[in-house]
Amino acid sequence: LRTVIDESPDIILMKDWNGRFLLGNMALATLYGTTPDQLVGKDDGHFNPNREQVDFYLRNVQSVMLGGETQLVQESSTNAETGEIRHFHSIKKPLRGPDGEHRILVIAHDVTDLQRAHKVIEERERSYAYAMAAAGEGIWDWDIERGLVTHNASWCALLGFPLSDLRHPIEVFASQLHEDDREAVLAAIDAAKAESGRYRHEHRMRRTDGSVIWVLDRGEVVERGADGRPMRMAGCVTDITARKRDEQALHKATEALAEMNARLEQKVAERTQELARANVELRLLARRDALTGLPNRLAGNERLADEFVRMKRSGNPYAVLMMDLDHFKSINDSHGHAAGDAVLRHAADILKQSIRESDFVARFGGEEFLAVLPATDLDGARRVGEKIRFAIQASPTPVVGSLSISLGLALATPDHDDVDVAMRRADRGLYQAKHSGRNRLVTMPPIPF
Repeated sequence: LRTVIDESPDIILMKDWNGRFLLGNMALATLYGTTPDQLVGKDDGHFNPNREQVDFYLRNVQSVMLGGETQLVQESSTNAETGEIRHFHSIKKPLRGPDGEHRILVIAHDVTDLQRAHKVIEERERSYAYAMAAAGEGIWDWDIERGLVTHNASWCALLGFPLSDLRHPIEVFASQLHEDDREAVLAAIDAAKAESGRYRHEHRMRRTDGSVIWVLDRGEVVERGADGRPMRMAGCVTDITARKRDEQALHKATEALAEMNARLEQKVAERTQELARANVELRLLARRDALTGLPNRLAGNERLADEFVRMKRSGNPYAVLMMDLDHFKSINDSHGHAAGDAVLRHAADILKQSIRESDFVARFGGEEFLAVLPATDLDGARRVGEKIRFAIQASPTPVVGSLSISLGLALATPDHDDVDVAMRRADRGLYQAKHSGRNRLVTMPPIPF
C-alpha cells in the first residue's frame, strides 16, 4: 500500500483535526521539498510559505470533517523551493480514527496544466475574434437562390482548397462535412433558414487530403425575399480542433482520476477490513493462555463480569469453581518444567471435556483454574466439580503418574452487589480444601443477608 501511494502522481495525504500530517506520499513530499517521513506530525505551515493558503487548508479540512461528507475542493499550493503556485482538484473524505477522532483523507489531482490549456484556448478564441474582425476567418457567403458559396482565402486554406478557388456549389460544402455529422449540420442550417435566421454548430469536416478537423461554423440569414424566403446567408468558420483535443484530454484525465480514486477507496476499504480482522485476532490472543489454549485470567474476569450482569437481569444464580492442581511445585521440582507444562496441558484438556457446553473454564494463573457455571445451583455445581475431580484422579500422565485437584465452590446470587464475592468465597473454599487434605471439593455456604 505504501508503494501504491508513493507511486501515485496525485498527492495523497491524511491529516488530523489540527491539520497535522498523519500520512503523506512522495508527490506531496516533492511539492514541499521534503520526505514522506518528515511530513508526519507537521502541518502545511512547516513547508508552505503562503500563510493564506495554509490557513485556508485548515479551515477547509475542519469544515469537511464536521460536515461528514466527501467534498471536491479547488485549491492552490505553493512549491516550497520554486515558489510556483500549482492548482489542484482535491477529493476530501472525512474519516474517524480508532478512538473516534477526526481525520481526513485528501487526494489532490494537479490541474495546473489543464488550467493553462484552458487559458490557451481562451486566448485562441480571442485571437479568432480578432482574426474575424480583420477578415482572417474562413468567411463564406451563400447565394441560396443560385446555390453558390463564395469564400475567402482563409476558408480555402482551412479545408485544403487552392487559395484561388473562391467559389463552390453548396454541394461541395456538404461533401466536406463528416459523414457522421452531415445530417445534423444540414438540419441546423434548414432550421436557421426557416426560423431564427441564426446558425451555430460545432462539427467535423474533411479536408481535401482526407484529414478531419473540428470547426465552429456560424452564420445568419442576411437577406430575405418579399415573401420571407431566405435569399442569402453569410458567416464564418473557425478551426477548433485544438480546443476539442484539449477537452477530450481533460475528459480522459477526469475519468482516469475517478477510476484511480475508486481503486484507492477500494484499497483503503480492504486495508480497513484487514486491520479490523487483525484487531479481532489480537483481542482473542490477549485473552488466550498460550500454554493450555484455555482462556486466560483477563478472559475469566470478563466472563465473571458478564455473568454477574446476566444474573442481575434474569435472577438466575451462577456458580464459581476455583481449582488448583495438588503438589504441582513438587512435580516441577522432581520432573522439570517441561513435565509441569505437560501436566497443565493434560489438566486443561480434562477440564474442557468435563464441563458442560454452557460452562466456562480458564487458566487463572500457574496451576490454578477457574470455572464459571451459568444458571446453576449448588447441587448442580457440586456434580460438575466432583466430575472434574474424579476425571483428574482417573487420568494419570505417563511421566508424573496420578494427579489430584482441590476445588472451592461458591454461589453468586442476585442479592450480591459485588461481582467478586463469589470468586473470593470459592477461593476461600479452595484454601480450605488444600489445608484439609487436598483432592476434595469444599462448598462455601451462601452469605446470609
